[in-house]
Amino acid sequence: MSKNRSAMVFSHPNHEIAVLGRIQRERPRLIFLTDGGSQSRVDQSRRGLASIGAEADATFLDAREDDLYRALLAQDVEVFAGLSRAVAELLSDADIDTVYCDSAEFYNPLHDVALPIVRKALATRPHLPLFEVPLIHQREDVRETYEVQRTPEALRKDCILFALTDAELAAKRKAFAEAYTALAAQLGEDSVALGLARASEEHVLRARNALPLAAPGQVMRYDRRGQALKESGGVAEAITFRDHYVPLFKSLCPGLAA
Repeated sequence: MSKNRSAMVFSHPNHEIAVLGRIQRERPRLIFLTDGGSQSRVDQSRRGLASIGAEADATFLDAREDDLYRALLAQDVEVFAGLSRAVAELLSDADIDTVYCDSAEFYNPLHDVALPIVRKALATRPHLPLFEVPLIHQREDVRETYEVQRTPEALRKDCILFALTDAELAAKRKAFAEAYTALAAQLGEDSVALGLARASEEHVLRARNALPLAAPGQVMRYDRRGQALKESGGVAEAITFRDHYVPLFKSLCPGLAA
């Protein structure tokens, strides 16, 4: 009989750095939905995973970010349903006993689609444990501030902490320094320093069983960013939580949308 194993589904390459210690320990099946906007992101994930002997466990579906943004704007649910079917097929092995995915954070809409995509993929196995992996949660109380690789306070009761061994931590720090330069450049020095300071402890969140909602009066980062891009002429239409994410979530997960 084959040994049970976990699986992790990430919207973008490089997100796995948040749980690289857990990956070393569990040797999960890894699935990346998109190319992260560039081949360099894929290449860096391959190098980072190779450094801990996990590259063979990874599948890159390579959906183009631009295509998914257009599909989200057009409410082309079939594009996301197709990704969900691909994930379901990869998770169809009977030995998968736990699944992790990117957390819905209100920071980037393509981060947030991982949860409904995976929920739909697991529709025939609703009792399989599912956890969200936090990367960069928008805080409720302070505009444009974020929880880096930590569960926000409002969800802390559903958080599970994993303490890394010295060997796991050393391998994680080495991989970050040598492989994940694109993520480091994107996050900025302060966020990188904070992430490294917190690297010895990894958070996961018991996945929410309903549509994730903002706190009263909270405006999502991608609503603000989309509106600013529209006003500057950068985009013709802005992706918003209410008009684009919520309908997509309800279409993929009708039983969870209350």
